[in-house]
Amino acid sequence: MRAEELLVERDHVLVAFDGPIAELPPTRSSADRLRVLVAEGRLPRRVARTDDPFVVLAHAATIGPATGQAVYAQLCRIEHGVVAAARVAPGVHEALAVTAAAGARVTVVSSLDIAAVQAFLVLHGLVERVHHLVGRTGPDRAALPPAPDLITLAIHTRAIPVESCLFVGGTDRDLTAARAAGVETIRHRPVSVPPAPGSAAPPNPWFAALSAPTKR
Repeated sequence: MRAEELLVERDHVLVAFDGPIAELPPTRSSADRLRVLVAEGRLPRRVARTDDPFVVLAHAATIGPATGQAVYAQLCRIEHGVVAAARVAPGVHEALAVTAAAGARVTVVSSLDIAAVQAFLVLHGLVERVHHLVGRTGPDRAALPPAPDLITLAIHTRAIPVESCLFVGGTDRDLTAARAAGVETIRHRPVSVPPAPGSAAPPNPWFAALSAPTKR
């Protein structure tokens, strides 16, 4: 069975934001931009060298609650800027329309600030195809992929049976999180697909980017 056929047969399709929904632009490390907010004193070596913004956030929290909140707010602002510059994944409008027409409910899952993701869905006319959105609502890194917490939250909030779900993701971290939650996965890997000989129209690039499903 082809990946897209399996997709429309499921009652619930969970889709990662990064890749399958939005193509995020390459950007300067957000850790660099956060570090300037806590660089008055000598930084620990790990904080000074990391590319992980959550390491900087953790250090900011040790300085004090106000500093921690300010640095997290800056991270959210950075993410809003990145998401605002993102492009819609080719073919996603049509793919979500086909999925919805088959009766499947779509949940978008993201480790980015949930407000930034919501704004993107509204701006690009995708929100009508999305029944539920699960995203980051605070600075707790432990709840983010590859941990399964966001996937588990999406399932439990909607009281969805795991066996009726399918997860579409574009990164190893997202796919690992879904498998840890017990959900079957499909990798979304955009490729250039030429039209089939004699075909009147090229295949939908979103469906063409789906790999074979991976069992739980």
